[in-house]
Amino acid sequence: MNKMSNSPYIFIVEDNRFYANILAEELQAAKFSHVETYKSGEDCLGNLSKNPDIVILDYCLGKLNGLEVLKQIKLTHPNVQVIFLSAQEKLEVAIQALKFGAYDYVEKNDNAMKRVKTMISRISNYNELLKETNELKRLKYVMAACAVVGISLLTYFMYR
Repeated sequence: MNKMSNSPYIFIVEDNRFYANILAEELQAAKFSHVETYKSGEDCLGNLSKNPDIVILDYCLGKLNGLEVLKQIKLTHPNVQVIFLSAQEKLEVAIQALKFGAYDYVEKNDNAMKRVKTMISRISNYNELLKETNELKRLKYVMAACAVVGISLLTYFMYR
């Protein structure tokens, strides 16, 4: 998650600039305020150091197709959730996307925007729960360490 708010940090990777801009505007209107667009897989991969939470990825991108980009994202940033959003109607592509770790595959149609927004909300909720769980685990270890130190000090002073 972006440190400044609870809005997920989203990359849109889409070679059709018009569609990418519409998608970005729709997401920002839905209060997903941290959105960046990239027109190629190479641009996306070159900016992964910005640590996005979610990547919305097209299949047809030029030199690298979406599956190749997905593999690289998952190889270097396995916790980034990738939503495949494509006009590709081949079932093989959808199956491969899921096999390589995509959160889901959405075909570009009239319902695509609604599905993508729902998925982003689910991913955000999951990430928040994961963050809380990790914080509770850290707190548990800190408390256990304090207990060990406390018992050690008590033992030291009792048998001095």
